[in-house]
Amino acid sequence: MSIKIVFSKITNMLYSFGMLISALFITWCLLSRVDFFYPSLHQWLDIQSTVTEFGAENKYKKGFEKTTYPQHVQYFSDIVIAINNDGKGLNDITYPYNGRNINLLRKPEVLHLEDVARLLNGLTYFSYAMMLVMLLILIHRYRYKIELPSVKAQVVQLIVLVGTLTAVSGIIGFKAVFYWLHQVSFPAENEWFFYYQDSLMTTMMQAPTLFGPISAFIVVGACLLFVVLNLLITAGYKRLLIQKI
Repeated sequence: MSIKIVFSKITNMLYSFGMLISALFITWCLLSRVDFFYPSLHQWLDIQSTVTEFGAENKYKKGFEKTTYPQHVQYFSDIVIAINNDGKGLNDITYPYNGRNINLLRKPEVLHLEDVARLLNGLTYFSYAMMLVMLLILIHRYRYKIELPSVKAQVVQLIVLVGTLTAVSGIIGFKAVFYWLHQVSFPAENEWFFYYQDSLMTTMMQAPTLFGPISAFIVVGACLLFVVLNLLITAGYKRLLIQKI
């Protein structure tokens, strides 16, 4: 196999991977704007019942069981905004109780969410780097009049990848995979697992149940965007090649 063919295969894989990372990044940004549909999921999962039951049992905070759906929506939105802003504002999230404002989050929870913010920052920079790689590949291929990988081939690769990851996760157990990802993603010295009786954040999010549909939104949204981006970029690229000729 010639170096030229090997280089073409490598750039094809990098391009497809970059497209997937870009789709995931854009999907995350879009879903963040609507708080990952938390208001709808709150009602669908009956999170109010979870708050009423376990809010009263919390070892560290009092009165959270009296909070309401609109308050939970606001607190969740505040957390999303904070983790997308380097964790700033986490200590400012409070709820009213007996005429006082009580901090929603304990220190271990704040530390965990700051870890999440740092992870997201790293993934953001990685996404920008992959977008740059994609741009360089496009420039190189345009210069030498080389066609892009076919949309059909990339969609097939995406289906195989998502199908394989879903099947493996299903065999291992989605909850086990969720816990493993936390173990490898966050510092060992910081807590990331919180019982409902210890954490209003966990109670309000009905964790990890809430993260199931949110993950599904991200995966489905990213797959759809992957196809759309491929179609748009490929169509625009072909038009530029025709004009160049």
